[in-house]
Amino acid sequence: MIKPFYPKMLPLNLNDGDLLKLYKKALEANKKLTEFSVLLERNFISDRLMCLFALNESVQSTRIEGTQATFSSVIEAQASEKYDKDTKEVLNYLEALNMGTELLKSLPISTRLILKLHEIILKDGRGRDRDPGAYRKTQNWIGPTSKIEDATYIPPSADKLVDYISNLEKYINDEIADDIDPLIKIAVIHAQFESIHPFLDGNGRVGRVLIMLYLLDKKVISKPTFFVSEELERNKFKYYTMLNNLRNEEPRWKEWIEFFLDAIIKQANKNIEKLRQIEKLFNEMKEFANENSIKMEFIEAIFSTPIFTIKKIEKTLNVSYTASKNNILKLCKSGKVFSDDKKRNKLFFFTDLIDILGN
Repeated sequence: MIKPFYPKMLPLNLNDGDLLKLYKKALEANKKLTEFSVLLERNFISDRLMCLFALNESVQSTRIEGTQATFSSVIEAQASEKYDKDTKEVLNYLEALNMGTELLKSLPISTRLILKLHEIILKDGRGRDRDPGAYRKTQNWIGPTSKIEDATYIPPSADKLVDYISNLEKYINDEIADDIDPLIKIAVIHAQFESIHPFLDGNGRVGRVLIMLYLLDKKVISKPTFFVSEELERNKFKYYTMLNNLRNEEPRWKEWIEFFLDAIIKQANKNIEKLRQIEKLFNEMKEFANENSIKMEFIEAIFSTPIFTIKKIEKTLNVSYTASKNNILKLCKSGKVFSDDKKRNKLFFFTDLIDILGN
């Protein structure tokens, strides 16, 4: 019979040779994160972009769990106010990111915060009947079927959770001495959380929210802007394999941490390229607006909400419906914005920005 696996308590005992190699890669990852942060800070629409980067993270993290929502389908659902179960799950994740960021101002990363994240992530979606906001009290497992005999991994039994969570909390909050780079440490924290698997459902999503919150808490990033789920989703089978390689008597921690740091480097490079493309697009749109007597507030609005209705812009900018309609139609006639073929509640699409952010 397959038995639960009990991972070793933290901290790890990495040898000096492995640590030296990991520190070299962590140094490269930190440089890339700094470059991304500097580019974002100088961007004239950084606050608007933060929301869109967070939304894309929410899409990618829930896609790892099997949702079919895309970046554009979620923005379209927000604009039309018509949601299906997948878009609801994405928006739950987004709410958890925002709530976690807010709670972090007054709480450490702890059980109270983690349970709140879990409660938000599971509400109104898959898993809403699986004890949202509570650690599991029964055995769970990971596998292709509902039978424990087919499990690919069985986490620690429920009676051991208190010990494991207590150890993880102390490790997160520096109560256990482990003077290593925060990027290496969050790789360890994320993997250990996933191996503990403390919930009946939603473990992956909560664990990925914790990545951003830890980086924010340790001031590796200054704003809730950097997320790694896009890269993990792109390599999700390798991601799962690397985590599974930790669940045996000789866990391959060095390989996992290298994979995680590589994901950060690749994601940072991708984000940097996105920011440069957005900056170029914004300058082009600014020039176009000046030449065509379009107020800049309309340009800024569509950079915040690249799928919208005329009424949405009217409400966002607190302008008349006529002013909103006239400016948006100018953008349509020029081919900067496109609309669907509905007679009423017509949706408009700023496709150039959607293509940059959704790729």
